[in-house]
Amino acid sequence: MPVQQPRRLFIVEDSRRRAAVSARDAGRARAVAAAMLLGSPHAERRDALVVREPEDEERADFETRARQIGQGDCGLTAIPL
Repeated sequence: MPVQQPRRLFIVEDSRRRAAVSARDAGRARAVAAAMLLGSPHAERRDALVVREPEDEERADFETRARQIGQGDCGLTAIPL
């Protein structure tokens, strides 16, 4: 069985909203965020979403919310910020 890439945290945003997404690559992060923010992973505006590395504050916010939900650092894919 091939080894899968570890998940990384990405921030995906448009002009009004943003989400923290745990995914294996930026393309998957964009698809998850498009489903969350735009209603469909295939939305036309998907390509307008900006994917970037999180700042320390955003990473801490994601980790705090993950603990509050009870998922720890695994299982939680995305949260709106």
